[in-house]
Amino acid sequence: MNDDKLNIDDLDLFEGQDETYEMVTMTDDDGTETDFFVVDGIDYKDTKYLLLVKAEDFDKDEPEAFIFKEVEDDNENCIYEPVEDEAEYNKILVLLQDENADYEMKF
Repeated sequence: MNDDKLNIDDLDLFEGQDETYEMVTMTDDDGTETDFFVVDGIDYKDTKYLLLVKAEDFDKDEPEAFIFKEVEDDNENCIYEPVEDEAEYNKILVLLQDENADYEMKF
């Protein structure tokens, strides 16, 4: 019997596999549903933000990304809506830029 122990940290169990992203479906005011991949997220000033890419565009070289924020609706349910305020959008964009991120942003 061999006394050498296998070190699982030395194995690349996911070699050749792409990273997986959670998919969410957003419904607009007209009832149209769009699937998005959640690429990243951040909490800032007690608000959660998501960086999303449309599922249909995900495999493009440079897909367009969207920032959504968590808000409460009239029934106190948490929903996500696009960030429309330019200053808020730019602040979250800067916070999402991390040199350790698995993606690259271009403006």
